[in-house]
Amino acid sequence: MRLASGAVGRLVPVLPVAVLCLIGAPPASSQTAKLRVSLPISIDSAIGQNIREFARQVEARTGGVVKFELQVKDRLYDELGVVSGVETGAIEIGATPLNQFAQYVPLAGAFLQPFLFNFDALVQAATSRESEIRALIEREILRGTNARVLWWQPYGSSVILSRSILATNPAAIAARVVGAPDDQVRDLIWVCGATPVPVSPVSINAQLQSGAIDAAAADISNVAERELWRVANTIINLRYAPSLFTVVINEKAWQALAPAQQEILSEVAEDAQAVMWARFATIRAEAFAAAVQKGVRIVEPSADDITQWRACSAALLEAYVMRAGPAGPKLFAAYGKLRTERCCRDAPGGEEHLRR
Repeated sequence: MRLASGAVGRLVPVLPVAVLCLIGAPPASSQTAKLRVSLPISIDSAIGQNIREFARQVEARTGGVVKFELQVKDRLYDELGVVSGVETGAIEIGATPLNQFAQYVPLAGAFLQPFLFNFDALVQAATSRESEIRALIEREILRGTNARVLWWQPYGSSVILSRSILATNPAAIAARVVGAPDDQVRDLIWVCGATPVPVSPVSINAQLQSGAIDAAAADISNVAERELWRVANTIINLRYAPSLFTVVINEKAWQALAPAQQEILSEVAEDAQAVMWARFATIRAEAFAAAVQKGVRIVEPSADDITQWRACSAALLEAYVMRAGPAGPKLFAAYGKLRTERCCRDAPGGEEHLRR
């Protein structure tokens, strides 16, 4: 098609302007993405330091196009608040214990079943990037809370702490009032003979001090983080379930990132998880040592104690299978397969009393 000479004359001055506009407009991928990050624990904790390093590496690899704002000074969101904050987009990224997702996503409660994931190698394999168990749970978390999991990281060791009783077995807590941080622990305390009451890591200190509770389920890392050594003199290292933190990003914020940026976040997140596992044994040992330095006694339950805990809580796993949902059979099939692999057939010698 030939243009009239007048038309050509009219287009000539327009073309350079259009070209200049195209040249001057930055590509979408170069626009700065600011991601607000909230975590309910200290930025100086092992998890806080890991997240800070994650942010530093992502900013460096994206040339500052992706930036992070760490909201930790006033801890605007507690453990549960992080879930709702990320779901609604009030914050883009949050870190919170896995148990906070279990009430919205039953499948996430698999890791919280008593003595099911009972040694580190098993937990590490189940939360690896290649794990079918992880994939199933993450899919449900995304569908149920609009939060995409970036990575999982171990936190400490599940314990029972007290100032007046030696809670090594169910008989020791019978008719006692015990603080429970989530529904799964509440059920464990209930079926094993005690009266559970809701507590958060923040409230344990005051409730133990006032005598409102006789003991509380918590994590060894909370002892230093919340100064629980001030109100507890005994810690039972029960290890009934692994302590896991999940770092999640709002799905809309994730989709707003360019594919190359998503890839960088995924790669750095995988590295962050690997770093935490490499350091975890030392971090946990230091947490126990710090409690001992504060005068807290650490007690390891005996094999007979563990047998009693398992006996009274056996019905919980059966009930969980019923409420796990359509993906439940797939998860337990993946679990059974994982237990046949070399990494996960048996607990190491130091955790032999926790074997199924």
